[in-house]
Formats: sequence, structure tokens, C-alpha cells
Amino acid sequence: MKNIVKVLILILVVISCRKNEFKNEILPWQISVLPASVRLDPVTNEIIGDRYGEDKGNLGAKKNLLEKNWVFDGDTVRLKGARGEYISFQLVISNLQDAELTGLKVEMNPLKKNGIALSVPPELFLEWSVAVKTTSTGYPKTSLGTGWYPDALIPFKYIQQDSSQVKGRWVYPFSLPDFNNRIDGQKSHIIWVDQYIPFEEDKAESGKYSGSVAVTIDDTVQKIPIEIDVWNFAIPKENRFKASLQQEGFLSRMDEEKELAVYQLFKRNRISLMDPTYSPELQVAADGTTHVLWDDFDSRLKKYLTGEAFTAANGYDYGPGYGEPIETFALPFDVYGKHGTAGWPDIGKPDVERNPENITQYKKIIKEVRDHLLPMVNPKKTDLTVYLNGLDESYFPEAWDRMVYFGKIFKKNYPEAQFRVDGAYDDEAMAVIGNSIDAWAAHTINYDHTNIKKYQDMGIKDWLYGPMLYESEVNSWVGSTTFIDLPLVNDRAISWSCWKYGTYSWLSWGIGAGWEYGWYDPESWKDFYKEASEADAEFTYRKFNGNGSLIYKPDVVPNVNEACPSIRLKTMRNGVQEYEYLRLLTELDGNSDRVDALVDELINLPYGDNAIGDLNVWSFDSQLWDEQRERLGNMIQEAIDTRE
Repeated sequence: MKNIVKVLILILVVISCRKNEFKNEILPWQISVLPASVRLDPVTNEIIGDRYGEDKGNLGAKKNLLEKNWVFDGDTVRLKGARGEYISFQLVISNLQDAELTGLKVEMNPLKKNGIALSVPPELFLEWSVAVKTTSTGYPKTSLGTGWYPDALIPFKYIQQDSSQVKGRWVYPFSLPDFNNRIDGQKSHIIWVDQYIPFEEDKAESGKYSGSVAVTIDDTVQKIPIEIDVWNFAIPKENRFKASLQQEGFLSRMDEEKELAVYQLFKRNRISLMDPTYSPELQVAADGTTHVLWDDFDSRLKKYLTGEAFTAANGYDYGPGYGEPIETFALPFDVYGKHGTAGWPDIGKPDVERNPENITQYKKIIKEVRDHLLPMVNPKKTDLTVYLNGLDESYFPEAWDRMVYFGKIFKKNYPEAQFRVDGAYDDEAMAVIGNSIDAWAAHTINYDHTNIKKYQDMGIKDWLYGPMLYESEVNSWVGSTTFIDLPLVNDRAISWSCWKYGTYSWLSWGIGAGWEYGWYDPESWKDFYKEASEADAEFTYRKFNGNGSLIYKPDVVPNVNEACPSIRLKTMRNGVQEYEYLRLLTELDGNSDRVDALVDELINLPYGDNAIGDLNVWSFDSQLWDEQRERLGNMIQEAIDTRE
């Protein structure tokens, strides 16, 4: 018996020595984990937010985040989340040698609790980087500079793993450096990991789920354990906070298969889409009357208005907003005016649009549209927006008079619709149009939070529209909320700012503007510009990285045949999810005192004239933002436990 014990001890010692020997072995590559709230330069392995000092946050200047950070203790990834939301982290594979690494393989199985796996598997994306060669115009201080920025997220199903023998073929081989991305001196691959926590309690019980992510190269395996603590509450399945992107003609010109994929992509990320160029066919009868033909319109759009597009029947197996309709929809109405629009229905130019027969026709079509859509659309879930592109951002009394005229028509004939104006309207303009509108997409540079309260009290739904930071007025006209080379936290802070100001929601221009070129050229918007007030001024060539584009076009890089989200879109999603945290805690408390205090710790006073040139409108410390989210979740859980 003693001899058997001795043998067993010897075996254990040998095994232990071998484990230690392997553990201490110096490999030509290593893996680590970063929070989803930071970006890594794939060449330098530096946190991009730290290029110009600690004032731009992320704490990378204080310590090496690849060794240890607030979601990774150097050994294990630890995250917390609620049912109905996505939580994320980034896996980093770093090459420590000059030779190419081939045959990479990454595996992450479903997380388990007591042997039972989450019904939704993790989603892995390869981060594609773009080369910023010129900083975005008008941001000499807040731009994080030139260099490589990870942005596009390629679903892992398109990556040919274990592809050591594959080069130059029409596939996407998984090698380091990236054969297709062509990053000079690339040191690291970055993998984005999304984990959706099912909304249903029986599919995601509260408690700790665990698993691991494994990287294999040349039969050598490195693993990182993962623990996710699921709180005992859920954020709503539907998107009550209607963060929205708008781009004229982007969706309506797509084939229907690609269109469905884009709508579903944004639904998963809790962002609504609007394209005001969908319009049913009009037919003139023999008696001269005009009627709406609905067959093609319904065939294409009904599924989005009813929510059927976001069910398993249409390939949407799980995710936020399952079975829920789109949150915002631009009704087809328009009038003659800006941007070359002839109106829908076309009742002529301003000099004849109010002729009795013309306006009778306009009202008749309004009634037909209302009668058709009322049984199909729930206006409590879908904002039915009247956006007259022909009057967009018009700043003269004649235009205001037209806004009042048509606004009153819609209030009377389509009371469920919301008549929206966009622009930088001052008190003089609002005194004219204020009682005739339902919604106002207010330019953020003119957003005076003390003044706008009176319009909120009138029942006007105000939307934050435009850039989130202003070093000067030069970019005040830009409808996009973000650029690639600005701090990532901007995309998150939009939603929190809406809470601070009691704003209905936010609106940004552009879904995929320049999306085909974005893979290789992030300067998606380039134009010659001259201030109208400066007749003799020289034209200036302006460039904006990622302006109006939060997704990347399919069929541009090898084998990737679906639209790819960006890291900026994921960050926007996180802000929208966190808004629901703010709302939920307020509902549990019966007041917003605690929530307002938490928001004030992150958000100062962005927007308006006083914010021009103020770069401290919110915290740029990513750790603080992530910690505040966790504080919110813990407070919600405590409030629920107290009630029980």
C-alpha cells in the first residue's frame, strides 16, 4: 500500500512539473483581454485614447491594460449583465516574433451554469482596422491623431481558421499579420466578443455562468477563463429609447434581402433606421382622381411595421426587439423644395401648392395613408414621422409659414403622425412654428438646455441632432454624431446626455454613407467648402473619418457577404442599453434623484454656445464609465431584492 502511494505521489509530481514547465515556457505569442470600451492600436499595442496623454482617458498611460484591467485580472475575465442585453470584451492575440503566425484558431463554447448552457452562443468578430491619414476637420485637439483604428467587425463565420496553408485565395485566412487588412508592422489581432443574455428568465437564470476562450496555434493552446454574473432583472425587449439614424435613399434602393439584413443588424444593436424615400405608387384614375397602390409597399415594408421581420420566420432567431416593430418610420409625404424634391404626392411648387384642388388632393392622400396604416402600425411603439425634406433646415419666414401650414394639416388629418422639423431654429422661428410641430431635431450646437425646456413643456419631442463635440463652429452643420478618430466614449455619451436634458432621444444622419470605400479609406466624407458669408473666401477641403457610416458594405473584402457593424455602432448600443438602466432604476426608486447624481458624475454641460471649445463636456475615462454602469446594475438589483 505504501508503495502504491509513493508511485501516485511521484506521478503527481511529474505531472505538476510538466504543467509548470509548460506554464513557464516562453511562447512566440500571447493572449490577453481588454474592455470593450477601449481601442487598441494593432501595430504599437497602445491604447488609442492615450496617444495624447491621460486627459483623454482609458488609464492606459497609468498601467499596461494588456496585463490587467477592470474586466481582466490577468487570469480571468469577469463581467456582469442583465437579461435582454449584450455584454462584450476584446480578446487580443499578440505576435512576439518577426515571423508570420498562421493556422490560428479561436474557440469559445456557450457559457454554462450548473452544467446548463446559455441558449445563445457567443458571437465572435475579427476587428478590421482602417488607416486614418488625416485627422477629421475641425478637431485639432480632440482628434486622437493619425494611425490605425480598429472599427469594422467581421463575423467569425467568414474567417477561415486553421488556414496555415492558405494565402492569396478568395477566402479570409486567419493569419497574423492579416493577409487582407495589410497593416504594416501589425503586432496584434483583436477579436470582439459579444454575448447576448436571453430576455426570458427561464433561459437565463440569475447567477454566475462560466466558460473559457481558447486560442490554438501549432497545436499549442492558451485559454482564458470567463465568468459572467447575470443580474436578476431584464432591460425591456423593445427599444423604448428610440435612438435613430436617417439616410435618404440608402435602404429604399437596396434589394430586399440586403435591406432585411441591415434592418436586423441594427435591431440587434437597438438602433432604429429611417429612410424617408419609401413611397407607394400613385395611380391617376380616368376621372382624374389619384389613388395609392399598396401592393409593392406592403410586400416590402409591412414586416418591419408589424415586427414580423424580427422573428425566426425571417431568420431573426433571438435578440433585442424580437417580434417588435421598427421604432421610427418616415411617412412618404413631402413637398417641393430643397434637395431637389418634387414632393409626394406632387402638388406643385409653393406658388400653386395651396390651390384648393391641390390641397384637396393632398388631404385625400393623407386620409388614404392613415386608413391603410392604422390597422397595421401601433403608433405607441412606432413613431410615425412626417419629415418634409423639401423644408429641411430652412431658415427664412416663407419656409416657416409653409411649415405651419402643413403642420396644421397633419395635426388635423393624421393626429397619430408626428410632424418633425430639423434645424437650428431660434426663438423667433419657434414663436412661428412651435404650435404646429410635434417633434424637433435640434442642432446640438444651438441646443440651449435652459431655453429648450419651454418647448418640451409644450409637448414637443426634442431630438439631439448633430456632432457631440465642438472645438469651433466649423462643423456645426454636420449631421453625424461621431468620427472614427474622436474618443470612443462620445458614442456612448449621446444617450446619457439625453437623460441629463430630458431629451426625447437622439438622431444622427447616415447609416452607411461611403460604406463601400470605408474598408480601405475612412475619409467617407470629403468636400470643398466655403462659408456663405464669405464671398471671397477660398474653398477649404474638408475630410471626416467615418462620417455618416456605421456599417461596412458586403462583398468588398474576401468572402464577407453581409454588412459588418462597427465598434462605434456597438458603443452606441451600449449607451442605449445603459439608458434603460437609468430608466429602470428611476422606476424602482419612484424618482430620479440617484440616477441624476450618477449621470452628473459623468456628464457636464455639453451642447449649445457655452460648450463650443469646451472639451470637458463629459468624462473620457472609460474605466469610470464601465464602473458607473456596474454601479447602476448593482443598485437595480439591490432595489429589487429589497422589494422582495
